[in-house]
Amino acid sequence: MIVATRNSSEKSRHAADFVGDGHGDQEEIHAAIRALPPAGGTVVLKEGVYDIRKEEGTLGGLIIDRSNVTLAGQGAATRLVLAPGQNTNVIRIIGNGVGNITIRDLWVDQNRDQNPYDGAEFGNISHGRFEYNGIKAFCAEPGGSCPRPTHNVTIRNCTVLNSQRLGIMLQGPNMRVINNRLGNANSDAVELLGGPGFVTGNFVEITGRTHGAVGSDAGDSIIMANNQVFVREEGDLDIAFRSWADSVGHVISGNIVTVDAGGRLALAMDVRGFNTSVSGNVIRGPGPTQRLPLWLTGAGMSVTGNHFRNVDLIVNDRTGTNRPILIHGNAMEESVVVRETGNLVRPDGESIR
Repeated sequence: MIVATRNSSEKSRHAADFVGDGHGDQEEIHAAIRALPPAGGTVVLKEGVYDIRKEEGTLGGLIIDRSNVTLAGQGAATRLVLAPGQNTNVIRIIGNGVGNITIRDLWVDQNRDQNPYDGAEFGNISHGRFEYNGIKAFCAEPGGSCPRPTHNVTIRNCTVLNSQRLGIMLQGPNMRVINNRLGNANSDAVELLGGPGFVTGNFVEITGRTHGAVGSDAGDSIIMANNQVFVREEGDLDIAFRSWADSVGHVISGNIVTVDAGGRLALAMDVRGFNTSVSGNVIRGPGPTQRLPLWLTGAGMSVTGNHFRNVDLIVNDRTGTNRPILIHGNAMEESVVVRETGNLVRPDGESIR
């Protein structure tokens, strides 16, 4: 199915199965999704700016509530922009067992400055505080549950910016966020819940207030690899990379974290949980008199082969398990290891007293 909008080219509008009028274009896109055959298929969005508005009684925006759907744009030429005062997700994937969804080659703008969040709609209901996103996948409404989670969701080659809550939030197994451009979000630019999953090859540029760049929540076996996080002069970021407490089996590898002069980053990483490998990362703090903290608050982990410049590695095992923590073979420029509590070991496994 092919969709165009009012400011698409005449050729694109002529070729389209559905054409929006530039006001509430999510209606035509959703109609195209419903028109796909039972086996599924692809909805192609032609170039243009698509005006996205809240569909009453839903959590979008654009709702994807069936499996085996690909939503594909034309890169930065296809822009989904949330209209002012809508206070919803731009794209919401929902439904018991909904899976095998790919969203690719789109520009998604949640337009947070014109969609302020007051928390009144859902209060402290589970997931309720996290429904104002660029893209979200969760099988139910806030406070709900379902026997089968959303699964096999891939977000690829998209730009996701200006989110009131999270840029991308995906809950369920085999979630993949690959080769995207991500930006400011009052919560996290990207977060995976559940697991296993991948956050790889993304470019995260923080120019305003943002809580986290890349993170996991209540999920195991998540790889965060080959991402770049840049905090620009006006950027204000709390955490670049975070794994959740009690999580198991994370790999945080090959990432770059850089803070420009004038930018603020409170933590390079907050590494929690167990069986985590932190390797091959390049972390650069502002300066030797203003070193960037990196917290190791989990246990049973290794930190090897990284390059740290102007970084404080703060070891503070909060698990109470006394499992080994190996810090070895890192290039340390104007950087130190500070042990508050934890079982630091040598490569041979012998504890360091």
